[in-house]
Amino acid sequence: MLGLSKGDGLRDYLVSSFKAQVDALVELQDGASGLWHTILDDPSSYLEASATAGFAYGILKAIRLRVLPKEEKYIRAAEKAIQAIKDNISEKGELGQVSFGTPVFGNVAEYKTIPLTSMPYGQSLALLALTEHLRTLL
Repeated sequence: MLGLSKGDGLRDYLVSSFKAQVDALVELQDGASGLWHTILDDPSSYLEASATAGFAYGILKAIRLRVLPKEEKYIRAAEKAIQAIKDNISEKGELGQVSFGTPVFGNVAEYKTIPLTSMPYGQSLALLALTEHLRTLL
């Protein structure tokens, strides 16, 4: 990581910060679908697949690179996210349940009105996550 070895203060700080962020994400994952909400800590906001793909990719790559330990909670969260991605791929091969785009809004309510569609960045994030899943856990 950044050419820094274990025991380097900067590396330790970055790894511990990353792990804390992933731990928070794992707690916020929707248990039923495996997706994350567009507003992470607001269960009344819609579930979104491209962010889920990005989170899955990051978790899986961190496991493969040994930035995160290969612990059950991380593997379970990644597997649930991968299944959610697969569940949202249409017969045409497109990832659905993807936000049209997320600009900076003036209030929380506006984030809940963004249409869901098939967007190119959603497709690429799904490919990254699914490929990393193959490399890391299969």
